[in-house]
Amino acid sequence: MTETYGVSVQVHVRQIVAPIGAGEARIPALVRLPDERLFLLYDERPAPASGTGADFNGLTMASDLPNPNQIRWMERNARGEWSDPHPLPEGAPPVSSDACVGVDGDGVMHLAFASSEGAVGYMDSRADGERLRAWWAWGSGPGNLVYADMTDALYEATGADALFATSGSTASVDGAVAMPYVVRVGERTHVQVVYAQGGRIVSLADPLAGPDGILLDETSVTVWDGRVVANCRLQGFEGRGSGARYLAWGDGLRWEDGCLWELEDPGCNACTSQSIFVHPHARDARSDGLLAQLSAPWEGPIRLRRLVSMGRGPFGYSDISDYGYEVVVVFERERGLWAASCFPERW
Repeated sequence: MTETYGVSVQVHVRQIVAPIGAGEARIPALVRLPDERLFLLYDERPAPASGTGADFNGLTMASDLPNPNQIRWMERNARGEWSDPHPLPEGAPPVSSDACVGVDGDGVMHLAFASSEGAVGYMDSRADGERLRAWWAWGSGPGNLVYADMTDALYEATGADALFATSGSTASVDGAVAMPYVVRVGERTHVQVVYAQGGRIVSLADPLAGPDGILLDETSVTVWDGRVVANCRLQGFEGRGSGARYLAWGDGLRWEDGCLWELEDPGCNACTSQSIFVHPHARDARSDGLLAQLSAPWEGPIRLRRLVSMGRGPFGYSDISDYGYEVVVVFERERGLWAASCFPERW
């Protein structure tokens, strides 16, 4: 079990995106551009016709993944206020979800996302049949993007039957954006980091698989102490996959080592920025959001230092933007999105 210590400072949280009708606002992804502008991308998910995503297209879809979904974006100003939501600019497919976003060494924003418009969901996708579509977009910001359907290129490069980019912010390594993909081949699942620059695939990391047959899921990638670190959710639902995460590290192309570490975690996405970690700190529910600092796993057993508590309420998918003097956290709560500002000098 991970040793936990420290005192959490509780911060004020506020709703910044309310659900529309019976739908949801989900899957936050934060990106700060070189000119210091901070943007939030998220899914606007309408309520399914009668409770399941399959009611839109008759395919196998997760109950919380109705179609048609659309990615929206907002900008945060210097006073901490968020703009109204905007759609992606013209050229995006009519269905889009699960934004993964980063900035390359040339200052170009890269966005990876999925689209099931006119195709299949993750569970029905096949290499030799219909495929869940994988899109990229890049440009000077979320209001100015060029798009490309990368489905065939990514499936051929990875050998996947199905793949999707894991949501949230991601790091740049040697000038390329490190986009972590969940890749299913048959019934087996692993994580593969695809590097992008200027709208091109420039390299692929070795596949990352869990130990002892454990399947990996949503993953955040960061650069920490000169290493590229992947922080992985374990795959599973309804309790399976809770209580642990998998952490791996290497040079960005090869994984040097990894460890399965036990902690209070329900099985959810999470974000790591160097040693800073945010996640729902509970085993049996997506709740009790915690911003923490991790000790380096290559130096010994992981220790988790509590820094900031987001309160005892629901806390689902989340992301962070670390700007030195301020850490911005956005997370899911009550079918909407909530935000908090955290200040390291108070830790």
